Amino acid sequence: MKKVTVSIGVVLILLALFSCTDNYQRHYQLGKWYYDKGLINEAILEFKAATRAKAGNHQAHQSLAIAYTKKGWYDYALKEAETAFDLYPADENYKLIQVIKQKQNLEAIEALELE
Repeated sequence: MKKVTVSIGVVLILLALFSCTDNYQRHYQLGKWYYDKGLINEAILEFKAATRAKAGNHQAHQSLAIAYTKKGWYDYALKEAETAFDLYPADENYKLIQVIKQKQNLEAIEALELE
């Protein structure tokens, strides 16, 4: 009886792990689709759900940073880009951080010029 209980527990854990990965893919792919269609708010919601479904995946954080940048939400974008870099310290994530910082600085300069 104890072996059956342990076996069932292992099967349930495996199912939970696989469903999380599946759930991540669904949210991530739907986020990409929304982004491609210009539905940035919806894309953000899906990318955020993807980051919750599979913690530690840099792609969802990277995509979320890009979507936030598109909205002009640079503080959020920078946080997500830095998270993506921490998870996957690749050149593309480093460059994303630099681009967001540049956009943030440009917006600050433009705001000063309007005063």
